[in-house]
Amino acid sequence: METRNEKFRRLAELRLGRILQTMNLIANLSAPQYVYTSEDITELFNMYQTMGNAAQTYFQGLTRYNEMPSSFMFTNTVTVAPELTSAHARFRRLAENRMSRVLRDLRLLVNLSDKSNYSYTNSEVAQLFDAYTNKGREIAALFAPLTTDFHFKPKD
Repeated sequence: METRNEKFRRLAELRLGRILQTMNLIANLSAPQYVYTSEDITELFNMYQTMGNAAQTYFQGLTRYNEMPSSFMFTNTVTVAPELTSAHARFRRLAENRMSRVLRDLRLLVNLSDKSNYSYTNSEVAQLFDAYTNKGREIAALFAPLTTDFHFKPKD
């Protein structure tokens, strides 16, 4: 018979694993055939981090009812050059679908915070959300502009 902690660990690994896989799909959107703006990237990764922080509070016992959103849509209305509109629209559509999948899986992860069904330690929760945060940073870095210039700092 599986203990409540073993069940938590098994399900948490599966659910976070799905989130990490979906984030790898979001990483694919950094390829040159997609067009995105810095506002798109900021909004996408702000949502990722904000929802990760919100999910972590459930494990601190501050709330029981799962009010996590299960979908994502861009709110910025930045436009791109007309010849890039199709690639930008494709990026936004795929990013919205994939981030919505992340949010649905994060919502399922939050369900594991119910202490009446699962048991976990603060260390296990910290490991989960450290991995979540690190993956967000790793993927966000792929969208950062590459450094092309070097300048010395002014002398004191």
